[in-house]
Amino acid sequence: MSTQSVVYICAHPDDIESATGTLTLLRRKGYTIHDFCLTPGQRGYKLPGQTRRVGLVPPNSELAATRIKEEQAACAVIGAELTMFDEMDGELYAHRAICEKVAAKLAEIKPAAVITLWALEKPDHSAAFSIAYKALHLNELYWTTEFYMSRADGSGYHFRPDLYVNVSNVIEQKKAVAACYPSQLSGDPADYALRQARMHGQAASCDYAEGFSTSVPLVGTRWDRPAEIGRLLLGL
Repeated sequence: MSTQSVVYICAHPDDIESATGTLTLLRRKGYTIHDFCLTPGQRGYKLPGQTRRVGLVPPNSELAATRIKEEQAACAVIGAELTMFDEMDGELYAHRAICEKVAAKLAEIKPAAVITLWALEKPDHSAAFSIAYKALHLNELYWTTEFYMSRADGSGYHFRPDLYVNVSNVIEQKKAVAACYPSQLSGDPADYALRQARMHGQAASCDYAEGFSTSVPLVGTRWDRPAEIGRLLLGL
């Protein structure tokens, strides 16, 4: 499976929408896509018919079950293999046990690339980044694995993509994934999916794009390391 898999590590069901187009393109190129979802989203946002609440609310097992089903539906659209972890929504930390669990899964897969969330977003997203980063280092996979961050939270601070992936020809799949999350997205899910993709598309001179930040500079060759950051996504 080595070099033929890509792993997306996220905090909540629905975070994967930020990279849906890119993951779809990678799947079409023959990569196995894995979705590591660290919490079932027990606290946010609402079940149908309920009023959305703000703040840290009590965990809700029914909501968690609903959100897991939503994530399963989204993975079916993308063609991704889902692994659910059982951390607490709103209380996600990069503690030793979860870092080692994720590291063990990465050791099995040995992915060509790991995509996670931008570190300067909501705290759970920041924790997901830290877990992914630590897990790669625990396996000594960091320098042999391409590592990217995507922005899943509109309030993400100082997110500046280092590269863009043109997702114009898979925009219908991106809209279909957004539609899998009625517990999270009110109004027209297609509008949600397209808003940021249009913005990144303007920056990349195409209709729709997804933006990614890298942990090291994009350089043609770098110290003879096996993984050159940017190779995988710039080839889409």
